Amino acid sequence: MMKAKDLLARIRGGLIVSCYAGPDYNAFFDSECAMTALARSAAQGGAAAIRVNLKYVALLKGVVQIPVIGIEKIYKHGEMRITPTLREVEALVKSGADAIVIDATKRKRFDDLPLEKFIYEIKHRFEVPVFGDVSVYEEAIKAAQYGIDAVFTTLSGYTPYSPSFGRLGDVPPAEPDYELVKRLSAALSIPVIAEGRYNTPEKAAKALHYGAHAVVVGTAITNPEKITALFCHALRTKRPRTEL
Repeated sequence: MMKAKDLLARIRGGLIVSCYAGPDYNAFFDSECAMTALARSAAQGGAAAIRVNLKYVALLKGVVQIPVIGIEKIYKHGEMRITPTLREVEALVKSGADAIVIDATKRKRFDDLPLEKFIYEIKHRFEVPVFGDVSVYEEAIKAAQYGIDAVFTTLSGYTPYSPSFGRLGDVPPAEPDYELVKRLSAALSIPVIAEGRYNTPEKAAKALHYGAHAVVVGTAITNPEKITALFCHALRTKRPRTEL
């Protein structure tokens, strides 16, 4: 198993490509053939790592040589959490994930473990780097105090109390939360990985300028449905007026 410091060194300044596909999002690519093609294309293009759901971790470990960071989305009563219990953690580790990402927000958890205890249990039961998805500054600070190895700004805009609240896949999307990246990079000794609406190369590079250790891009690379919708939106709303 790769140590956290070694994995983080490999991805420094790089692009992590999120290849998520499931019934809830990017459904047309929810197949082994499609996911293999996405991951291999991303690796060939220079991606530093892949972020993918449990269903495809073992598959992608066999087709790319870059680190595979695993998650598992769990839905309960209409709400979603990322890798919320030790059950999902164990499954990801068994699948060969080089690191796992958990929900590190202050929202109600899906088990009876406080976040601090949850991180402690993962680190003492499994030899795997643990990253935390957060939505606001205070969540990241607490996760760092609890021993998380890195924080992702993935959920900024996707919790009701975070800036620019919206839905995943909104067209057009809100701007990335650069301010959160900037504040956390200045405050934390652990890496801050920018994720969430970094849908152009310029925006990704801007995140590095503000101190991000690496940048995650998903929809803008791996979801043709949403990419197409964004182009269509621009054509509908920004076409030039016809002269009378």
